[in-house]
Amino acid sequence: MFEIRRYTPDKAEEWNRFVATSKNATFLLDRRYMDYHSDRFHDHSLMVYRRGKLYALLPANEADHVFCSHQGLTYGGLLMNEKATAAEVVTIFRLLNEQLAQEGFCKVLYKPTPWIYHRQPAEEDLYAIVEVCGARLTARSLSSAIGSHCRNPWYRIRECGARHAQQAGISIEKTSDFAPFWQILSDNLQERYELKPVHTLEEMQLLHSRFPENIVLMVAKDGGQTLGGTVLYVTDTLVHSQYIAASRQGKQAHVLDLLFQHVVGQSLQQHAWFDFGISTEEHGSYLNEQLIYQKEGFGGRGVCYDWYEWDLPSK
Repeated sequence: MFEIRRYTPDKAEEWNRFVATSKNATFLLDRRYMDYHSDRFHDHSLMVYRRGKLYALLPANEADHVFCSHQGLTYGGLLMNEKATAAEVVTIFRLLNEQLAQEGFCKVLYKPTPWIYHRQPAEEDLYAIVEVCGARLTARSLSSAIGSHCRNPWYRIRECGARHAQQAGISIEKTSDFAPFWQILSDNLQERYELKPVHTLEEMQLLHSRFPENIVLMVAKDGGQTLGGTVLYVTDTLVHSQYIAASRQGKQAHVLDLLFQHVVGQSLQQHAWFDFGISTEEHGSYLNEQLIYQKEGFGGRGVCYDWYEWDLPSK
């Protein structure tokens, strides 16, 4: 009844059509987003057909005999439509394990899409990987989200900061000029962690050009000078803050407090959730308490991003 086929580039249009209607996919799983860094990963994405019709997708790559939920993405897992049933998803994972073992894989690394991204309930895969695959939780990162139906009051320090920035004449604007913000972001990451942003400026500009409605840059300015900002990833169910940064002058002016007062308020008028992103490091083993305190000050509360693993039977 089911056939699992390897994805090939000539299937991109079919893949993208399914992503657009899947109950637990976002634009990050569109090949136009996934493939911007295709040279860094050995793609091994799979397409599941039921009686000749596309039934599910599994974005993935291979690395040292490990079958991985795509390592260039924060989340993925089995992408399903509203017709997917629990019994059939269980069957798919049985077939998947058999096929991967035959192909020489020894282990699976699985990163499901967090539930706040789901258009409708879509956790049949979480049941299947435990009951069929014996999956074990190996990493848990913690994000902070705000629901439009249950907003928490802000901490006083955040309210005072927003008021201070507003009185100082800070303006909040949407812009397509990523360069000034990217310099601030890059300087901050280098100074704090000796790291660079996951995306280069050129990559982010490319992705923005492909998804102008889904990738949005909001900045805080004093006159014409950018003092801080956030890159927002906009999906059907939520708005996710992909990058956040402020310059030293921006921090002194509390521009992020005013920025998120505007951004969160606008986002929750049209979306069920606002997600600030994770505040953990080293695959969740370290909690950045200062960072999550800031997000909790805006009303954010915990949502987990999980990783699972399981071993495949020997050939």
